[in-house]
Amino acid sequence: MARRVFLHVGTAKSGTTYLHDLWWQHHETLRHRGLLLPGAVMREHFLAAAVVKGMDALVGRLSTEERGAWQRMLEQAGKWHDDVLISHEHFSDSPPEAARRALAEVSGAADEVHLVLTVRDLARVLPSAWQQRVKQGARQPYGAFLDAVRDGAADRKFWRYQDVPAILDRWTVGLPPERVHVVTVPPPGAPRDELWRRAAHVLDVDVDDLSTDPRLPNDSLGIVEAELLRRVNARIPRQRRTLELTRYAKGRFARDVLAGSARPEPFVLPGEHAAWVRARADGIVADLRRRSYDVVGDLDDLLPAAPREGRTPDEVDDDEVRSAATAVLARLDRPAPDSLDDALDAIAADLETRTSPRRPPAVTRADPAQESAPRSAVRRAVRRLTGRS
Repeated sequence: MARRVFLHVGTAKSGTTYLHDLWWQHHETLRHRGLLLPGAVMREHFLAAAVVKGMDALVGRLSTEERGAWQRMLEQAGKWHDDVLISHEHFSDSPPEAARRALAEVSGAADEVHLVLTVRDLARVLPSAWQQRVKQGARQPYGAFLDAVRDGAADRKFWRYQDVPAILDRWTVGLPPERVHVVTVPPPGAPRDELWRRAAHVLDVDVDDLSTDPRLPNDSLGIVEAELLRRVNARIPRQRRTLELTRYAKGRFARDVLAGSARPEPFVLPGEHAAWVRARADGIVADLRRRSYDVVGDLDDLLPAAPREGRTPDEVDDDEVRSAATAVLARLDRPAPDSLDDALDAIAADLETRTSPRRPPAVTRADPAQESAPRSAVRRAVRRLTGRS
């Protein structure tokens, strides 16, 4: 039986990709130092979270072996005599019953169960969350996303991953407060490895001699690139949005093709949203101060700084989007577009073609006089992509 199991359940966009990168880069060394990351690869932790929280649509497509990821982690923990780390942000929005059941199951494999929650300044989470949604196929403009999050009821999904007090309420049933660890993400300007060291402090493992250079590149997009991708998403009918396309778009396409197609320009939180974001952050911090949890870092790290000046994706104009789209098409070895519409259609067609299990059917030519302008643009893009004049 494990001495301690640390269950890291989120939150989303709180440096989890960075932490996972380093934990798995050094997982063999950490194992020799007494910290086991069960499973062979990081994806098994995602599968375990999917099983725990009941992502039925996904779990139904998994193999029997994949569906067993959570049970295998419990079995490995039960056979380990030191500490264990299980981590994925998808645990955070598990229903209360699923969280209680998971805690009970982990308790059967360890002498102690510890809950770890990494938390980031809400003003920095919001742009990152919108960008992540766009990479996954979202069409919602940045401003509309912020409005929906402010409304709360209009975007419950965001708050399932970011309502820190509610997440803690679900995941701390039966745990003494000293076994609940809230790790704050350092503010801008802090040493790059500060979050890594804060997490190591909670896990009680020596990492001083380990490299903190991540293997995964930072694939954050600028406002023009993100707006370009959002507009491309709108050209792909939802019924043709496959899992393979989404994986490619948010991975290789965003990282190797889209990134760098426009001048780097960071996201800002519009001034009109600063007041409610600050009020919500104040409420979270006040709630955490009333609890007796182990806080690693400073709760003031969660209070937004004064809004920065700058533009938002909604302020990007068509010429900027077309320029970035032209650069993307050049990287794809595609002809320069005749118009912005042609460029968006061509990129959308390329995404679908590269992730389709078979080539699309040949286009049947119609009477040009009977074609609508949008359909005609799509046909022209497809003809260019397939090499037909």
